[in-house]
Amino acid sequence: MKAVARHMVPFLLVTAVSVFPAFGQQAATDVPTSETDPVLIFNRICYAQVPVVRKIEALATRFAWNRMGKSDVRQFTSLDDPDYLAGWDVNLAKRLYRLGVVQSEPSAQFKQNFPEFADGEATACTLVLDGADEWDVVLGRMNSLIGKKPASSEVPDGGLLTTTWAGGNNDFKVFVFAKATPEGKATLLNVTILSKEKV
Repeated sequence: MKAVARHMVPFLLVTAVSVFPAFGQQAATDVPTSETDPVLIFNRICYAQVPVVRKIEALATRFAWNRMGKSDVRQFTSLDDPDYLAGWDVNLAKRLYRLGVVQSEPSAQFKQNFPEFADGEATACTLVLDGADEWDVVLGRMNSLIGKKPASSEVPDGGLLTTTWAGGNNDFKVFVFAKATPEGKATLLNVTILSKEKV
């Protein structure tokens, strides 16, 4: 599990700060909700939708999220040519988030660790937070959402602390990552699902 986690971290983002510049404008339309719980947002946009990326696209269209340019969205993956790569700036309850979705064939590391999934695909959905949420609160809510405690907690990684959950069954392997600053602010939530068959 540790080997997989180390491999997946570059698959997400270099750092949360690098893909969350100061915004000059808000996104075109607010999603009509008063919820500001980042874990609830992550659940609705990412965790409950992947690996079916068209469901996320439907949300983006419905709520008129601003699609990122190529240079910004490339920061969500280290892959040269993923099958699918898209990102949006999301204005939700007067807070700004960045959302990135990547879908590709399983990486060499995934194939080595899970050879029975070699012909499937990997789908990652990342929500970059705005740095306003307390990590301890987010961690508790993530444990409740996932239904278990992390496989590894607050591992130093590029100036941030990475916490990892893992699970799955015969058809899917699920990895969830959360990043926080040493000062105790949550910065990023990611779910990556390895599917035995393409969806």
